[in-house]
Amino acid sequence: MIFHRILSAASSWLALLSVAAFAHAASAGTDLSGSAAPLRSADASAKEVVLHLGGTPAAFAYISSLLTRTLEQQGHSVRVHNVGNFPTTRLEVMLEHGEISAFILGRTPQRDGRFLPVNVGMTDDLVNQRILFIPKGAQVIYDKVQTLEDFRQLGLVAALGVAWADNDIWVANDLPLRTLGGDWKRLYEMVASQDRGMDYLPRGAHEMAEEWRLHPDLDVERNLVLVYDQDHIMYVSPTDLELHTLFQGLLVQARDSGLIAELAAEFFADVKKPPVSLEERRVIDLRLPRSPQYPQSWAIEPGR
Repeated sequence: MIFHRILSAASSWLALLSVAAFAHAASAGTDLSGSAAPLRSADASAKEVVLHLGGTPAAFAYISSLLTRTLEQQGHSVRVHNVGNFPTTRLEVMLEHGEISAFILGRTPQRDGRFLPVNVGMTDDLVNQRILFIPKGAQVIYDKVQTLEDFRQLGLVAALGVAWADNDIWVANDLPLRTLGGDWKRLYEMVASQDRGMDYLPRGAHEMAEEWRLHPDLDVERNLVLVYDQDHIMYVSPTDLELHTLFQGLLVQARDSGLIAELAAEFFADVKKPPVSLEERRVIDLRLPRSPQYPQSWAIEPGR
């Protein structure tokens, strides 16, 4: 009798130990079938990110490489779909409707209202260094320009796309302009024709390095670079709040780690070569707009 009671108590005690061991193993993630549990990712939130991107071949190559590198460095896998090359106005509609995931654009209050901005410069301040396409033989007009006032006194009219951030900046600096809706790429031939009331077409330094060979009917102005203190940023589709939240953190890291500067230098090395020769040009500083539409944080004094 005593022996049976001792045996029963021992069995109960062993059962309790087994339950406790089972619970501990489960909480530790042990595979209770007898094999070891798989190792967890260092970042449990890492996942596949699918991006739909568009633009010119050069623009697509840059944004897809930058976003892919940024995501992969944080453990995400990435799939990128190229939706094609469309006019900027069409791409903005596609961005608004979620047909593309993200797009690099000049920052404006209107775009901030339509899309989700990520306030990180995306070109390492190359796009806001503007170099001019001018008609053949027009260089002599620009040769004596030393200051913004000299440039203003020429009375020359800029050719700009209707949705460009440059529009407000040119107005803020009392510089004449005309805009074109639809496909802004018609501006090249309109400036070259010299009969459309448009005298020059400003392009970002990296854009000029890519485009000058494509437009032999235009000259690249040799001496000047018009500079304003506002890089282009990335806008995310308003249909994808999760992607916006992800990039708000990751693109800051990409900037602070030097990744954006590294990729810009890699993709746009030709800005240092003729005919762009960015480092050898005379800088003409342009002010940013100061109005209720533009937050004060955007309006940084030139040179700061």
